[in-house]
Amino acid sequence: MANQTVQYFITKLISSRRLSPKEEDVLVRRLKKQRLAKIGKKYRVTDERVRQIEKSALKKLKSKTCQERLL
Repeated sequence: MANQTVQYFITKLISSRRLSPKEEDVLVRRLKKQRLAKIGKKYRVTDERVRQIEKSALKKLKSKTCQERLL
């Protein structure tokens, strides 16, 4: 039950339209436990670049502006 609530809020955050389509996709795939290498192959980038995209997306979601939008 708690897991569903967390997934709901994560989905709501991701769909807040603050992220690029690539950032959304990377986050969703990482939440589904996909490996960096597999995501990197899809976008033809290195594992490190996927990690950077993920980090950037999470930073955007943590921003005060994004959080205020959800309330």
